[in-house]
Amino acid sequence: MRRLAIAVLAFLALVPSAQACINVNATDHTGRKFAPGWYVGEELAESMEQQRDYYAQDARKIIHTARAKPNYDSLTSLGVLLVYQRQYALAVRQFLMLEKRYPGRYQTAANLGTALELSGHEGPALKWIRIGIQRNRNAHEGTEWLHARILEAKQAMARDPDYLTTHSIAGLSFAPVKVPPLPAMPHGNNGQTLAPWEVDQALSYQLHERVQFVSPKDPVVANLMQDWATLNLAGGPIENAALQYDLAIRYGAKRTALIHERQAFIRDTLARVGTKFVEADDYYCDICRPMGQ
Repeated sequence: MRRLAIAVLAFLALVPSAQACINVNATDHTGRKFAPGWYVGEELAESMEQQRDYYAQDARKIIHTARAKPNYDSLTSLGVLLVYQRQYALAVRQFLMLEKRYPGRYQTAANLGTALELSGHEGPALKWIRIGIQRNRNAHEGTEWLHARILEAKQAMARDPDYLTTHSIAGLSFAPVKVPPLPAMPHGNNGQTLAPWEVDQALSYQLHERVQFVSPKDPVVANLMQDWATLNLAGGPIENAALQYDLAIRYGAKRTALIHERQAFIRDTLARVGTKFVEADDYYCDICRPMGQ
């Protein structure tokens, strides 16, 4: 049975735990080739565009199953369909009904938090996302700490429209240089400092989900995407950083002199190394998920 929480369905086939199945080469900022076991460049772009198919194609089946066999899974699937159809008020009612009928499920809390956020109720949404974390800290690859930070940032933006000009939603503070070192990492669901690969995973997971519902321009996505780009420039595939900077600008990030300098550096490095396939030196990068994790 499909896992039916929005954050899971939106990204289940794409999470880095499947990394051993993907064989592509990447380039770090020194020009070294490595095999990240994850989508790189154009493949990453394509992976961010293929999320809605299940619900778009099977809406009638989902509705029929919910009517014929109204259990937790089918009724949750119906609620998720309502979200994809942008019927957010009905989705909120559906998940509240599920919470009453089947109390204590982390999937319900996560879905309810998402539906509430999309309907413009950030305060209640944050409450339910935090409840979901309490119910299962490992759900959604342990990335819900970032969803909570997104909601906190949106509340701060309501008080101060310029909040994101001086704050990183993900909690990353990169040095304002062409190729910055990795900064201190934020804390995760359990309050412990995250490893760089866990922050990369959280940005990947949450952005793959978010771009399905949020169209450009959006300051939250722009802020997250810019940090994701710089994280990849500092310690991952610069092919991904190139794509992510373009997406950040598309969503509203300013093309500052520093971003322009970083994009030019990426282009120059890739031109110097070339696009011809060569055997990767190894499978390691500073933000790569360790084998076995």
